[in-house]
Amino acid sequence: MNVILDISNKRWFAEKEAVVYTSFSTETLREARNLNQLPFRKKGTKIIYEKKDLDAYMESLELHKDGKIKTYKRK
Repeated sequence: MNVILDISNKRWFAEKEAVVYTSFSTETLREARNLNQLPFRKKGTKIIYEKKDLDAYMESLELHKDGKIKTYKRK
C-alpha cells in the first residue's frame, strides 16, 4: 500500500516530512542542524522545522552537477 503525504500547505514539518520535502537524508538535515546552518525547534522529543527555514537552507546551498551538496553559502 502506498501512502501519499500531503505537505503542500504545512508550515511546520516533522523530520520525516522534511526529508520528503527537501529530498535530503535525515543525516544531511542532522548535520545542517549541528553546524547551525538549519534552524529547528524541539517539540517534546521531536525535531521540527519551519518551511521558510527549509526553503532558505536549500537556497543557500551550492550544488555539484550531480545534485550533491558542494558548499553552504554563509551569510
